[in-house]
Amino acid sequence: ARRHMYEFGTRAEHLGAIAVAMREHAQLNPRAVTYGKRITMDDYMDSPMLADPYRLLDCCLETDGAAAVVVTTEERARDLRTRPVHIAGAARGQPYPADEITNRDDIFTTGLSIAAPEAFGAAGVKPSEVDVAMIYDCFTFEVLQQLEEAGFCERGEGGEFGEDVRIGPGGDLPVNTHGGLLAEAHVLGMSHIVEGVRQLRGEAGERQVEGAEVGVVTGWGDFGDGSIAVLTN
Repeated sequence: ARRHMYEFGTRAEHLGAIAVAMREHAQLNPRAVTYGKRITMDDYMDSPMLADPYRLLDCCLETDGAAAVVVTTEERARDLRTRPVHIAGAARGQPYPADEITNRDDIFTTGLSIAAPEAFGAAGVKPSEVDVAMIYDCFTFEVLQQLEEAGFCERGEGGEFGEDVRIGPGGDLPVNTHGGLLAEAHVLGMSHIVEGVRQLRGEAGERQVEGAEVGVVTGWGDFGDGSIAVLTN
């Protein structure tokens, strides 16, 4: 995150905008741990600095929870009671070298940089055609970085993208409509899959994104391993 600030001029306010947007989504989700607890940019800037540039409100929640998904064949899914959501494309990748960051030729290339083009290609979908995105949000910066590396914007433009495109409720690309790890609960990204399915089924209630037909779910771990699934209804 600090290197991104140095290279591209990313500011604390860009990270704060992500924290605020995730918390706004959570206000439409009664299951969220932070339901009823809005924050402002001032709240974000006043939160304690933990490890520069990360403040307390840059960091995901620590929670217990559970989630489940059922994956089956398209043929079997037709016989089930609920409308199926299709896995149109999926991929995973690792940066090189996988177990360290500082000695990489390109510090910003992650597993998602490799996996995203593969998944979008398999699905026959462009990032610009995605209606709703569930981005693994262990920290605010990783939302910004994954939006770039997945192809939603150019590298270095993630901060302004979050502000201009509006990733919060009612925005052009709603991100983590359940609140994500930052504002709903940390369930290891499984709740991102559940929320993606709910959105594409039209079952998200007050937070439903109108006309959602294509969704993306990303995963993140270790020193930048990445995964992505493109879902369609």
